[in-house]
Amino acid sequence: MLTPLAAFLAGVKAQPNTVYLRQPLDGVYHEFTWQQVAQNAHNIACQLKNLGIEPGDKVALWSKNCAQWITADIAIMMAGAISVPLYPGQSKANVHYVLEHSEAKVMFVGKHDVDQEVIDSIPEAFPVIGFPYYSGPTHHDWDQLVAIDAPSSYEIHTPKLDDVMTLVYTSGTTGQPKGAVHTCRSFAFSSNNGVEQINTSKNDRALSFLPLAHVAERMIVEGQSLYAWFTISFAESLDTFGDNLASVKPTLFFAVPRLWAKFQEGILTKIGGQKKLDRLLSIPLLSSFVARKIRVGLGLNEAHICASGASPIPKALIDWFDSIGIEIVEGYGMTENLCYGTFNKAGDRLIGSVGKPFAKNEVKISDKGEILFKSEALMQGYFKEPEKTAEALVDGYYHTGDKGHVDEQGFLHITGRVKELFKTSKGKYIAPAPIEGLLTANILIDQACVMGNGRTQPLAVIELSDTARGKDKIDIQTEIENHIAQVNIELEHHERLDCIVISQSIWTVASGLITPTLKIRRETVESKYYPLGVDSKELIVWGEKEDATKEDEAA
Repeated sequence: MLTPLAAFLAGVKAQPNTVYLRQPLDGVYHEFTWQQVAQNAHNIACQLKNLGIEPGDKVALWSKNCAQWITADIAIMMAGAISVPLYPGQSKANVHYVLEHSEAKVMFVGKHDVDQEVIDSIPEAFPVIGFPYYSGPTHHDWDQLVAIDAPSSYEIHTPKLDDVMTLVYTSGTTGQPKGAVHTCRSFAFSSNNGVEQINTSKNDRALSFLPLAHVAERMIVEGQSLYAWFTISFAESLDTFGDNLASVKPTLFFAVPRLWAKFQEGILTKIGGQKKLDRLLSIPLLSSFVARKIRVGLGLNEAHICASGASPIPKALIDWFDSIGIEIVEGYGMTENLCYGTFNKAGDRLIGSVGKPFAKNEVKISDKGEILFKSEALMQGYFKEPEKTAEALVDGYYHTGDKGHVDEQGFLHITGRVKELFKTSKGKYIAPAPIEGLLTANILIDQACVMGNGRTQPLAVIELSDTARGKDKIDIQTEIENHIAQVNIELEHHERLDCIVISQSIWTVASGLITPTLKIRRETVESKYYPLGVDSKELIVWGEKEDATKEDEAA
């Protein structure tokens, strides 16, 4: 099994003049061949050494997807260093935590989705290499460094399979982010076997737009490209995404449920509604023409793999895309196993499941109903966190925290979470407790319960305090709105609340909303209040007032 760097170099040797990376700038794609990417990475690796980077040192990557991101990742391998990706929209607290915890010594920085305040908060002395399109303060410019040819005496590092390659940090929704330690072996195992399982080849084309810091995008796009040797194109911006997609015509396309829903919404708006589409698709001589026109308009007419992951996709949405000839397949994986989990293959899928286990990958269900994975793709553990590692890895199995079952045909079904953590439609995990703590800091809020599994953003149900019950309804709403605005500032973007359901009843043991020890019964609260806010476009939704009172409970 070749290391990721060896696989890349084999690709350079086999097809040096073939285009590997395509980067748009002002609407024009600039192309880099495999040989050019290798030379650029070689030059950057030499410059990393000149900056004092030694094998085993950590180098951070903080940018939206671009050709330079992947080139820098390859350069980090050539230097023998360990890459530490950060999300483009990472909060200031998490950026600082990851840089400090990982012991990163240098950081590549490009476009991202954070306020200038976050950028300015990076210590002035911390070495920063600025990608093109990055306008913040830097110590070194990418274009200048890449133009300096490495001397003939410089030799790249030759990593071994069991060398640590990357620290992939979780999003930090259960507290501080955890850094999953992955070796060249785990990365190679997931990538190389993924190529065989998903059937990608050098003839494929991918459009990279989901964050490369997210393990799914990194493995499906970057990882598999290193072994299958296909071409990767990038989107210039959110505004140009549709045009970029139509231009690239990817044969391999991976998206999250929210994007598939956006596609559906855009198509129906353009056509004039579902009823009109149904009429067009019901006409035998016209239906195939209409479906093909939609696929061509999206840029997916040549896609042989259309995948969805990171969170559950509704069956109705899969059925809808089936009607226009786009077969969406769903998979399941995580940071800790580099997305080498299960997959619904085209022609062998069961809607509602997350597919069958990949080859050389053992899946079993614990006595508690928890899904466990075991393969060579598993992490070594969490960086500098032996206790959390011991909890997650037991007898060689990774404990996912997800509940599920395997049916008679071998398809895996996810039924929920072992703990309280839930996932939004963006594929982001949310830990309710920290957010609830921020909410109940306000004197008007007695208790709070955060939920939103499968929803774009989480919502919260709150129980008013005695203080609030003595106030005017308009005043309560105004103060709660102001408080939510302050709370959201302290949260990651994917954690921010966009709806608050205000319960007008008092939560009692008798109602089943709290336990005898006054802890919230989450499932009961969710079943009672979630329907009120799940589809709401309003920030504040008032629940129905009921007869229960604290006096009744005391009696």
